[in-house]
Amino acid sequence: MSSSRKFERHIRNEMYKNDTLQRHSSNLADKEAKLDSFRDKVDMTSRALLECLYEMGITREELELKIKEIRERGWTVNPPSLYKLCPKCGKKIFDYSDREFEATCMYCGTVVGVYPGDVSPSED
Repeated sequence: MSSSRKFERHIRNEMYKNDTLQRHSSNLADKEAKLDSFRDKVDMTSRALLECLYEMGITREELELKIKEIRERGWTVNPPSLYKLCPKCGKKIFDYSDREFEATCMYCGTVVGVYPGDVSPSED
């Protein structure tokens, strides 16, 4: 094989590696953006709930006792996947959207409000 063919093969391999790297980087950036969006939803919900609880007279100690009780029931730092049933078709809807507290059923297209606490643990 001539050196020019080896060089061409080397260049094609490098181009393929760079293209693959760019795709992986793009996928990683998308996943980071979704994670940031999810974290923002959780932060906002937590803040709203804490303010409501404090306004209702719940103390920090009572809140910590409730968290301990929930952990003892089996809830871990890594909770199971959560879903809500679509009111139109009955299929499971997982909250993967970037919209605050909304998810779209992938089967019928119904937009459903998804709030922490009104979803069920997934059996999957």
